[in-house]
Amino acid sequence: MSEIFAGTRNTRFILKDSKRYLRSDVPVYVSDKECAWLIENNILTVIDLREKNEQISKPCPLAENPAFRYYSFAVSGGNAVPESPEKVAVSYIEMADDRMDMILDFIMNADTNVLFFCNAGKDRTGVASAMILSRLGYDREYIIRDYMKSADNLKSMLEAFAIKSPEIDIEVITPHREYMEKFLTWLSRKGNVK
Repeated sequence: MSEIFAGTRNTRFILKDSKRYLRSDVPVYVSDKECAWLIENNILTVIDLREKNEQISKPCPLAENPAFRYYSFAVSGGNAVPESPEKVAVSYIEMADDRMDMILDFIMNADTNVLFFCNAGKDRTGVASAMILSRLGYDREYIIRDYMKSADNLKSMLEAFAIKSPEIDIEVITPHREYMEKFLTWLSRKGNVK
C-alpha cells in the first residue's frame, strides 16, 4: 500500500522535494479524499502507459473524472513479458523509441503536475521515469535507486504472481539493478544520460 493511494503499492514522486512527476502502478480505486489531494497538489494530467485491452480489464477511475486530463499513450512493446532475464534490458531499450520520446515530451511539457502509470509501475513506468530523470540531469545511481524501489514495493505481489503463473520466471518480472544499469549504459551511448 502506498502513502498516496491506499489501493496501490508502487506510487511515489521521482524528484526530491517536488510533486511534478508522480509514478505509480494503476490506481484502480481512487477515493474522494485522494482525488481532492491530487487536485490540491495540481496533479491534474494523467498519463496511462498501458494498451487498450489492459485499460479495459483494469480501468482507472480518473479517466472518467472531469477534474483530470486523462491521456492514453501505450508504450511500444510494453505489455510483453521478456523471455529471459537477459532480455529485460533489451525490452527496455525497445521501449525507448520515437513514441517514448513523444510521450516524455508530452509529460515534461504538461502545464500541471503529472501522474503516469502502467500496470505494476515498474517496467514501462520505470523506463519513462529513468528517461525523465536522465533528461533532467540526475545521475545513474539516483535513477537506479528510484527503479529499485519497485522491487521492494512489489515483492509480495510479484511472488504471488509467479506462484500463479509458473511459466513466468520471477527473475524476469522482478526489477534488478543490472537491468537498469544496462539500459542506462545504452542510453548514455545515445547521449541521453550522465
